[in-house]
Amino acid sequence: MKILVIGDGFIKTEVSVPIVEKIMAPYAPAEIETCTFQWPLSPFVSNDEIREYEGDEQTVIDHITDAELLLVHAAPITERVLEAAPNLKAIGVVRGGPTNINLAAASRRGIPVFNSPGRNAQAVVEFTLGLLLSECRHISRSHRNLMDREWAYDYYSYEKCGVELKGKTIGLVGFGNISWRLSPVLLAMGMDVIAFDPFVDKKRMASYEVEKVTLDELYALSDVISVHARLTEETRHMFNKEAFSKMKDRVIFVNTARGGLVNYDDLTEALESGKVGSAALDVFPREPADLTAPLFDRDNVTVTPHIAGATKDSVSFGMTNLMNSLLAYFREGSLQSCMNPEALEKTKS
Repeated sequence: MKILVIGDGFIKTEVSVPIVEKIMAPYAPAEIETCTFQWPLSPFVSNDEIREYEGDEQTVIDHITDAELLLVHAAPITERVLEAAPNLKAIGVVRGGPTNINLAAASRRGIPVFNSPGRNAQAVVEFTLGLLLSECRHISRSHRNLMDREWAYDYYSYEKCGVELKGKTIGLVGFGNISWRLSPVLLAMGMDVIAFDPFVDKKRMASYEVEKVTLDELYALSDVISVHARLTEETRHMFNKEAFSKMKDRVIFVNTARGGLVNYDDLTEALESGKVGSAALDVFPREPADLTAPLFDRDNVTVTPHIAGATKDSVSFGMTNLMNSLLAYFREGSLQSCMNPEALEKTKS
């Protein structure tokens, strides 16, 4: 089988290729070609066709002509790219949301697209907890003070010292791959965990000792709100001035999901007024973020440059997870992790 693996600075081909060879060996010998793009040193871009991609369309076309299986992370897979791939039988994307793939165009050509759900879920779980602790206990701020050769005595003053998580209520917005893994950790730390997700039933949440609530109830009850929702047209800017007004005074707000879920101007205003006591943020509306924005002048925020999912483990796990799904598809016709099963109806017709 002729396989094209397009890597980058995170999904390294030297890590991916041995995994591909090992898992595909029981099915067919793999003839693997590789190319590499520059992400994350070159940022994601979007156009009218696809989002959050990086790399040159023509470079993909130059390599894809004979490929039967395409494995990518963030490379642009457009209508034009797919037109240049007459032998393509399937696409594997080492990420949860394949926004860099024109799914409709793949479906029209009968090409199933497989993703790697939960690829970096454990990484984001651990990072979310670390980000929250850093904000609550002034870890990053006090580190910066010391690196600036300043011993900050006032972190022990009552007005400035941090808060503990034990006994606090945390509201999880979204209860998918990250939230259900995060909730046992939060419970073990003595927190009360509630969640809002219209697509997850009460019984499933209860199996994790999590109470299902409405969004307004979550706002009213939560000392901490942590965002783990998908970005859609319906959820864009769901956290806005009206939403912040419904929250507890001095709430701690955490976002490791997507920047577009939050109106950051409204969040900055809520931080300035004290309605939101502090925030811990890994994602922003535009990335790289506008570092001149007033948000970055505040001392009640902890910010990181969208790195919650960045671990070596998530690379190997994500590729292994993806390849196991693809092997099951080629051997048994399984559609586990297939994003467009309707593509196969096209091949039958």
